[in-house]
Amino acid sequence: MEKPEIIENFRKYVKLSDEQAGRFFEIAEKKHLSKNELLIDQGEEECPLCLIASGCLMTYHTCTDETQHVIQFGRDMWWTTDLFAFQNHQPSGYSIKAMTETEVYVLNAEAFEKLLAEAPCYERYFRIIFQNSLISHQRRIISNISFTAEEKYTAFRQAYPDVEQLVPQKYIASYLGITPEFLSKIRRRRAGK
Repeated sequence: MEKPEIIENFRKYVKLSDEQAGRFFEIAEKKHLSKNELLIDQGEEECPLCLIASGCLMTYHTCTDETQHVIQFGRDMWWTTDLFAFQNHQPSGYSIKAMTETEVYVLNAEAFEKLLAEAPCYERYFRIIFQNSLISHQRRIISNISFTAEEKYTAFRQAYPDVEQLVPQKYIASYLGITPEFLSKIRRRRAGK
């Protein structure tokens, strides 16, 4: 994704000058990730805030028995991190892996604070982004405790319309909290309708 599209996305939320927009690209570090490359490994000391310019990232937690629990998928113009670790300078409780070739802009805690100090309009931008993230996570919790598996799958397809073509079924099933076999059954049933 080119810089003008990123700036346009920023401007959906806040007014910012070309100079303020440019500060983001001067302060953030651009990284290219290959498919299956880890951006953050669970337990890492530094956990940056990342804007996905293009590609797909998967955030997941690995239990002591090596079971992986998918927390979210991120696509173009999504922000991702372990917010607790980022905010509190703690080791990450999650891993974040590229599911495709991916370009990200990374802000470590120091760079984030520098951006906010030098271009205060980003304070408002991130407040709005974090509010939207909280709303999204609260909706996910409600769906997890009250939706049927098929309703969860429908909600997943609405939230992530093209992710099914990018990631293995086992990760989608993990995100939904069901087995891959049950997900196959849901897909077959939907295809038969």
